[in-house]
Formats: sequence, C-alpha cells, structure tokens
Amino acid sequence: MILVLCDETDVAALWAADALRRRGLSLRLLTGRELAGVRGWRHTIGAAGVETTLRLDGHDLRGDQVHGVLNRLAFLPQAWLATIGGADRDYAVQEMVAFYLSWLHALAGPKLNPPTPQGLCGNLRHPSAWIALGVRAGLPVRRFRQTSEDDPATYWQKPSDPAAATVFVVGDAVIGPAALVAIHRGACLRLSNLAECPLLGINFAPDIGGTWRMIAASVTPDLMRGGEALTDALAAALAP
Repeated sequence: MILVLCDETDVAALWAADALRRRGLSLRLLTGRELAGVRGWRHTIGAAGVETTLRLDGHDLRGDQVHGVLNRLAFLPQAWLATIGGADRDYAVQEMVAFYLSWLHALAGPKLNPPTPQGLCGNLRHPSAWIALGVRAGLPVRRFRQTSEDDPATYWQKPSDPAAATVFVVGDAVIGPAALVAIHRGACLRLSNLAECPLLGINFAPDIGGTWRMIAASVTPDLMRGGEALTDALAAALAP
C-alpha cells in the first residue's frame, strides 16, 4: 500500500492521489485532519526495528502495510495544533514533532520526501539556501540580495515570484519543459541529491536578457503543473 500524507487543503496532493489510484496503485490517503483525530498510537522501538500502529475509525493502519510514501505533510496537523494550549504547549509540540519524525522515518519503501528536523516532508530551506544549493548544483540562478536593514522574517513569509516554468525531479526522472530539461537535467538531479529530496520542484524564469534562471525550489511543489508525465514518474517511483 502507498501512503499519501497531506493537509486536507493540499489540492495538488489530492489530485496526485486520484491520479495514482487511476494507475492501479493500492493507496491510502491520510490527511492532517484525520491524523489529528487518530484514536490511538502504538509506537515500539526495539532490536527488531520500529513498529507503529495507528488506531483509526473502524480499522488499524500498521507500518508494515506501507510500501511507499508520498509525503506532503510539512508540519504537524493544524487540527491537532489547535487543540493544544497552556504553559507546556511548546514542549508538547516538540515531543510530537520527534514522534512524527520517528514514525515517518521508519516507514518502509521509497519516501517522496523523507522527514527532516527542518520539515516533516523535507528541509524547508530559506530562499537564500536554495539559491546557494542551486549554484553548487551548477544551475544558473537569479541573484539573491538581503541586507542587514531587511527584516529576517520577510523572506520566510513572502511568496516567491511566479514561476514561468517548473522542472520536477522524481528520483532519477526529470520532468518539465523539454528545452530546460535538455540543458539542465544533470544539474537538477544534483540539486535534488544535495537537498536530499527525491521529489523536488525547481522554478525557473527568464531574466531581462532571456536567460532562464532558477528562482526558487520547493519540497511541496504544485504537482498539477507536471501533468500526466509527472504522475507517471510518481507511480514508477512508488510502485512496489
């Protein structure tokens, strides 16, 4: 069974789940709201490995039933966070983050994407960090500028500029506009490897001179922009 984890408002993930079902994959969609309402967890770590069981309404979901994960859950479910308050809230949140990291890490099969302490579905890097990685990977990038006069929080909060094109990396597959893929396939794969994100969306836009440059990257890209070719790549990467 393939497990798809996402926020209930993640339209791109819901679209991908439906497309994967149409390709014949056995799939279980689990939203953040459903995770927040889990009736109980059993998480055992021992010499034999990690065993996890979620008690859902009407049935249990065991870790050994999962053979691949499309993981779009960047944060703890908002529906769960809304129920936590009091002086120990921060402590409770950090404990739950550690629990989710252990659970997601232990799930078998390919993970698109594996959890990290900087984000449950991959490292949620600062825009400047993505640009720096892009340079290391060999991509032409748009220059990033931030000064001591800027509010450090601004670049975390503001949305990136619209992408004229997105190139997707799914494992060893690179999907996107043919001209960009032909030129930058190797560099896009290197960026995915450097970021340790098997599923990555890399946004490009032309500069004033017409050169296409990387302007941003995301571990939760808009999968619908990749169309059927992207869904085929997801199915190939996740299929047992």
